[in-house]
Amino acid sequence: MSGDPLLEILKRQDFLLEQGVVVWASLVQANNLLYEPGRTDHPAVVLYSADQEFDDRPEHLQYVARRLFSVKGKLLSDPLLQPFANMLCRELSREMRMPVPQSLTGSPDVYCTDVMVARRHLPTGTLNHALFPLIIHPTCDETMILPSRFWPDDLRNAWESVPA
Repeated sequence: MSGDPLLEILKRQDFLLEQGVVVWASLVQANNLLYEPGRTDHPAVVLYSADQEFDDRPEHLQYVARRLFSVKGKLLSDPLLQPFANMLCRELSREMRMPVPQSLTGSPDVYCTDVMVARRHLPTGTLNHALFPLIIHPTCDETMILPSRFWPDDLRNAWESVPA
C-alpha cells in the first residue's frame, strides 16, 4: 500500500475519532469480497455530505450514489459527470474528496471518496446496507466509517437483522 492514499486513512484514524464530525455516507461501489464474511479489509467508493439537509434525508445520498454508479464506464455528453464514469472503472486508483456536481445533488457540498472498509467497524463484518455513518474532518481528505460500537442501536440492529 506504499503511496496509496488509503494508507493515510490508517494514519489519521485517531485524529478522525477525536476531532471528526459524523455524517451519513452512501455506498457507490465496493470490492465484492466485502459482501461476504472474511478477514481482510477492502476499499469502497462512497458519497457523503456535511450539509445538514442530508441528516433528515440520507436516502437522497443513496439516490445520487445509484445515479453515479449507473454512469460507470460510459461515454457521457456531460463533462461534469465523465470524471466519475472514468473513476469508477479505475478500481485500483484512488480519488479522495471529489466534489459531485450540484446539478446532480442539489447541494454544493457532496463528495465522492474512496474509503477503506474496516470489517471490524461494521456490525456484521460485511456490507449489509448502503447507508452508514462516516467520520470526516474539514481539514483533511481522509474519512473512515464510524466504528459500529458508536452507532445508534436501531441502525446497528438493522444491519444485524440482514442474513449474511
